[in-house]
Amino acid sequence: MASGERFYMLELRHRPAVYGDLGNILKIEGLVVGGESAQGIFMLPDSPSLSECKIARLSMEEWTDFLARTDSPEVLIGPAKAFYRKVRYEISGAVQQKIWVADGFKCMYCGVAMGKAPLSIDHFIPLEMGGVNDTSNFLSACKNCNKKKGSMDPHEWCKDRKLEYSFYVDYLASRKLP
Repeated sequence: MASGERFYMLELRHRPAVYGDLGNILKIEGLVVGGESAQGIFMLPDSPSLSECKIARLSMEEWTDFLARTDSPEVLIGPAKAFYRKVRYEISGAVQQKIWVADGFKCMYCGVAMGKAPLSIDHFIPLEMGGVNDTSNFLSACKNCNKKKGSMDPHEWCKDRKLEYSFYVDYLASRKLP
């Protein structure tokens, strides 16, 4: 990186990163682990090779700035560690339960029942694609389907899974919550 260039100002694929919220643009492709004498870099199978990656060593000030730009993180400071988690799109337990009841306590994609697999809530139209963060866009999904779908276009997801996209659009438009 050039002197004075910040991580969040780098070109990201087909568009430049914005100077504000980065959480909808960035995704985790690996993990860097360090501490005591153990150090390692673990990359997900579909990630680019390390030779294709830009490596930046951020100062504490730059990390603070970076974390502040990633989905309003919650920063927890412990003994010599800093943890953060995204809280901007957190869905309350009460809302999750209403969605699960309305959806029959099953994954709306594969049909697996709660108890056979852990259920979560999926944003049918991903936030990254302009989907809304409210019950009109929430579907019950097993953790496996939710993880596989990720931020995939719901048209493509349905096509790949041989599901009827219009069913979900109609279902979400007419579903009544308890």
